[in-house]
Amino acid sequence: MHLVKRKKSRSKNRRKSYAKPLYNIYQKMRILILILTFLFSFNGFAQDNINPKELIGFGCYAGGTSSDIVNDVTFDIYDKKYKKVIKKLKSKNPAERFLAVIVAERLSELNKYELTQTDKELINKAYQSTDLVSVCSGCTYFDQIELNKLLIKEKENFMWTYAEYWLEEYLGK
Repeated sequence: MHLVKRKKSRSKNRRKSYAKPLYNIYQKMRILILILTFLFSFNGFAQDNINPKELIGFGCYAGGTSSDIVNDVTFDIYDKKYKKVIKKLKSKNPAERFLAVIVAERLSELNKYELTQTDKELINKAYQSTDLVSVCSGCTYFDQIELNKLLIKEKENFMWTYAEYWLEEYLGK
């Protein structure tokens, strides 16, 4: 019986030729996973300075849901509890004051509520306030904006644009 020796170098080369591309793919996937992990964790850091109890958002997170404060005021408007909304002009929460100001002004325009002198003074005070309001839009935008800047009624102020659509939907023009 004669045994034939196999060439060892051939099988080693074959293994190396398969292993090298797989190793390269593994390295590239590893780098991609590290980059994605960093990016997603960075997005989470952007929300650290946001107070959810003082958050204004008409379409936040992946589901496009409104913030709790917006929902509360929406229900009050729907139930025609306008005085309850106007009382929020005295709130320490700047997000509530923002919504109270825009609702009070719209109700006054529509002759659905007559503003008192005190209401007008509180609205003017809100327009001068530098209190920070937490805002959100979509999945990734979370920020804090001064109340006086949030109340600027210009198209460049995207939060005002969202608020305008919200007001039209629940109070009309």
